[in-house]
Amino acid sequence: MKKLLISLTLTSLIMVGCYHNQEDYFDESASERITANLTKSKQMLESAENGWRVAYYPNPSQIFGGYNVFFKFKEGNVTIMTDVAGPDKTCTSLYSMGEDLGPTLNLDTKNELINYFCHPKNPDGLGSSYKGMEGDYLFTVMEASEEKVVLRGTKSGNTYVLTPLETSDWKTEMQAYLDASEDMAFNTYNCVVNGKTYSIKSSYRTFQIDVDGETISVPFIYNKDGISFYKPITIDGVTAQNFTFKDEYHFDAADGADFKIMTPAPVKSDLKIELSVPSDEMTYNSVVVSGKPSNDEEYYYMGVMTLDSYKSLREKKLISKLVGELNNYISATIDAETVANTLLYKGEKNDTYKYLSYYDKYVAVSFGCAIVDGFIAPTTSMTAVEFSMNPDLIPSTATDDYKAWLGQWEITTAGSETTNTKYTFVVTVKPNVINSSYKVTGWSYASIRNDFNVNATYYSSTKAMRFAGDQSIYDYGDGYILKYRNRYQNLNTLARGILGSTNVANMVALMETDGNATATGRVGTLSGGVPFQVTCLEFYDVLGTTNYYVAAAAEFVYTDFFFGPYTMKRIVGLNGASNASLQKLNSKQIVDIQTIPSVKRQSSLPFYLMKSVSNDVEESEVLE
Repeated sequence: MKKLLISLTLTSLIMVGCYHNQEDYFDESASERITANLTKSKQMLESAENGWRVAYYPNPSQIFGGYNVFFKFKEGNVTIMTDVAGPDKTCTSLYSMGEDLGPTLNLDTKNELINYFCHPKNPDGLGSSYKGMEGDYLFTVMEASEEKVVLRGTKSGNTYVLTPLETSDWKTEMQAYLDASEDMAFNTYNCVVNGKTYSIKSSYRTFQIDVDGETISVPFIYNKDGISFYKPITIDGVTAQNFTFKDEYHFDAADGADFKIMTPAPVKSDLKIELSVPSDEMTYNSVVVSGKPSNDEEYYYMGVMTLDSYKSLREKKLISKLVGELNNYISATIDAETVANTLLYKGEKNDTYKYLSYYDKYVAVSFGCAIVDGFIAPTTSMTAVEFSMNPDLIPSTATDDYKAWLGQWEITTAGSETTNTKYTFVVTVKPNVINSSYKVTGWSYASIRNDFNVNATYYSSTKAMRFAGDQSIYDYGDGYILKYRNRYQNLNTLARGILGSTNVANMVALMETDGNATATGRVGTLSGGVPFQVTCLEFYDVLGTTNYYVAAAAEFVYTDFFFGPYTMKRIVGLNGASNASLQKLNSKQIVDIQTIPSVKRQSSLPFYLMKSVSNDVEESEVLE
């Protein structure tokens, strides 16, 4: 043992002696060099006046592909925008620098936008249930200059490249990336190298390329003018990484290599469609849209939407959305030809749209279509014609009391079933049969609240507007019927359920003063003498005797049904606004889909995922 200690001591002395005899190659101490390195890295991160675009690849295997993320570092804070959250949202949190075999960058995980990629439970369910997408918030700074910063993720080991943004207008810049990604996303792809075709399957932002029986996983990111692979790949001796989008359907290697990513070529047509909304055919509650194509052989789409909805989407995105709805009908039993013959037009056609609002501007739209590989595809750009309904066309026979209900109303509930919230929402009342009935949109908590009209009647003796329960709103044609049903409360037990009643006055609105009213659910008696009160009327998808909840609109809580009495304040009269809050409460109705053939089931969940409520109490009332 003593020999061992002596040996170790001598070795230590020798080593110390050697170090003292070595020449010092650095002018600064190690701590000084670390401090200088950290200072430089921080200076470079904060040097980008407009911030950085980051090619962000979460997950050690990059299985989700790359995301466009913007970073801006300033005075210990980092502001972040992502293509997931979109251009209208940023989040600022702290960042810090450290040292661990080089400078490190730590992003505060309280930043919800970066947390989307890092949290063990991804809010959209991506990744595993306990690891999420496995993104990085702690990085090693590998390279830092004003032209480029390269980071390595501590968790994933991935490389993150930051390049300076050329503009301070993040919103416009991110929208440009989103628009490009929409234009460059397709259902099918092929890879063509040296003239040979290799099949591709895609998942998230990753290609799986089949190369002679071997699958190559290729994560990629959308640029504004094409795509880039996470790293270069080589097929048949040809290497490529960056691609430029060409002719709206294929990607060419940016360096000119014989390497292409191909998608289906778009079908083009010289079809011209003359679209008009003749004023002499407009009535107080209907409008005729006329389509005159340049030939009678090709299909074309024709429909109506609000001007706000039309302007909210780029034309290419809007066409894609409408065509996607058409293709949703195609199934094993319904082919594209059947859908086209049913929902599209050929030759000169007139279509009538009823019960549009006086309080929105509208657009009639049309574009050519064709059947390609078993699906409907657009063939032309969009033609659009703006129009508005004319309240001056309401017949002179309409009484002032009848017209007093026409307009938009701000409704406030007494509470709600689950959270007891006093919700406020807007309904639109439109004329149906003069001095007799109305069409109403918006009186619901459902996501389809502004998509379907419900019926209301005018009762002249009390000047009331009345709603019947159990209205059949739309027959989907596959056994399902959309109904506007009564919810009620048992006044003895306080239990709530669905009431089978078609009484014309299940909900009655009474004008108190001009522009102010109260709506109350009817009180009645169930079988066996049990007293009840109707609390609200609500949409349900009904199959036989089974009811299904419809998804809630974004501003409401699922199954948190309203209850009254309801206070009503008119914010827009027949001939214009009577309250400044109109500017904040515009109708979001996209189309009056009851009169448009391209209607589809509006519930946001497929029926097999929707909650059945057939166990709700459902009793027949005693007729009074």
